[in-house]
Amino acid sequence: SGVTAWPVTAGAAALAAADGMRLEYQVHLFSQGTVSVDVHLAPTQKFQPGAGFRYAVSFDDEAPQVVNVHADASLGSWEKSVADGVTTLTTQHAIARPGRHVLTFRSIDPGLVLQKIVVYTGRPRPSYLGPPESARGTTTK
Repeated sequence: SGVTAWPVTAGAAALAAADGMRLEYQVHLFSQGTVSVDVHLAPTQKFQPGAGFRYAVSFDDEAPQVVNVHADASLGSWEKSVADGVTTLTTQHAIARPGRHVLTFRSIDPGLVLQKIVVYTGRPRPSYLGPPESARGTTTK
């Protein structure tokens, strides 16, 4: 399964707007410190001109971290994405306190399909598919 912005022809300005489309996940973190957020996307060709498709991730009120999905244009990156059937990119976030937080995902450019988000508070165990899906639901706008 996956989630994508609709309409698929929406421009970057509409998608990136502060009050624009986004996914918000309420998470409870048991410790403070640095967390890693892995975003798993369906492999996507850069079918529009420009630097590459982008998304943004943030916790609570922090400034969103913008990620260019196509920043690594190497053959090795493409081969891994095709072989795995997924493109996985990671951001790092500083969490000031344990407790409830809101993780926000925004697709800045149309054409991205979000498959999974994984938050790591420590070193992940070796795994090809990652941890199982959380049983809790999400809120979206």
